[in-house]
Amino acid sequence: MKRLLIIIFPILILLHIILGIWWLAISWAIIWFIVWVCTTSVSIIVRLRRKSWLVYPVVMVGSVLAAIILKTLFFGIYKIPSGSMERTIVPGDVVWVNNLIYGPRLPYSPYEISWINGLVWLMQGRTGDVQEKWWPYRRLKGYTSPKRGDISVFNHPNHNMIFIKRIVALPGDTLQITDGKVFVNGEEQIRPVKSLYFSKVEFSNRDVASTVIDSLQLRFFSTGSYNETPVYSGALFPSQMEDLRHHPGVLNSGIDTCRADTAWTVYPHIEDIDWTIDNYGPYRLPYKGMVIEKNSENLMLYGQLISQEEEQNKSEDRPDNNGLFTFSNDYFFIIGDNFHDSEDSRYFGPVREDYLIGKATFILYSPSSKGFFSKIINRLY
Repeated sequence: MKRLLIIIFPILILLHIILGIWWLAISWAIIWFIVWVCTTSVSIIVRLRRKSWLVYPVVMVGSVLAAIILKTLFFGIYKIPSGSMERTIVPGDVVWVNNLIYGPRLPYSPYEISWINGLVWLMQGRTGDVQEKWWPYRRLKGYTSPKRGDISVFNHPNHNMIFIKRIVALPGDTLQITDGKVFVNGEEQIRPVKSLYFSKVEFSNRDVASTVIDSLQLRFFSTGSYNETPVYSGALFPSQMEDLRHHPGVLNSGIDTCRADTAWTVYPHIEDIDWTIDNYGPYRLPYKGMVIEKNSENLMLYGQLISQEEEQNKSEDRPDNNGLFTFSNDYFFIIGDNFHDSEDSRYFGPVREDYLIGKATFILYSPSSKGFFSKIINRLY
């Protein structure tokens, strides 16, 4: 066992040095040292291990520090409160969020550090501001950058609440939604298998409609008729829409883009821009270093982001660049899998990189699933 550890730890340390993830290389070195202290037969270390007055406090303090570090840097566990990601994730699911993939975002204040936050609150009392940022944004290097299709956990740009959605567009991408279909850089994106869309289905007659709806156990309701043929609406998976299109008793099946909620204003909430949740863009996601001209069109599209960045960088002396603006952050467009019942970037705008927390990789526990083994440890895609 000792020989195996002597091989494994140096490999892990060397691997992370090669990847440039120095903080993890140092972490593995510390773990290696702790294992060595616990297993070595060096006489002076053995004598120290036998002193209970020393070992017990070290173990207790070390355990607390390890728990704080693991929770802050390595992972997070969150319970899903809403249905915006149905049916990929449903309310009540408990998800595991891997902070190492994007790199852990360091805390903005002691209030974001488990256990430490309680001590700070006791010292400051009611006068303490839990939303105040004590330290600037810092992110340690991770294994990779955010990708399209990642299910990401992030802070809401406006009120700091924690949300979970899917990344659909990256910095520099041009996003467009046409009749509910998402296009990035002109290419239609594959819809998540378990994503839900509010759909409209036109049947040849009501008998066929009743038979199909009952056989597929669809939660549909009648929305009247079109040219004397019955029309029903409800939430469907992409595969269900496709299957219904090929059914002999179905005249038409697709996303309903004429619902009442399409009248709701979407980001950037400008009357002159008549975008909806189903027909949005084109919109280019800003990236760090992107330069735009401060003309009327760009101010409509990016004015809110410009104001936020100017507020963020107000301590810096940034000269006027002759009517040009240079973005200092990367932005991501994020949409829920429950396409028509999700508060996402279509409403609150692009999400800045510093709001990203980590990537959701597993459902640890799903109370809605049937059977014990189907309730635990399910991979997210």
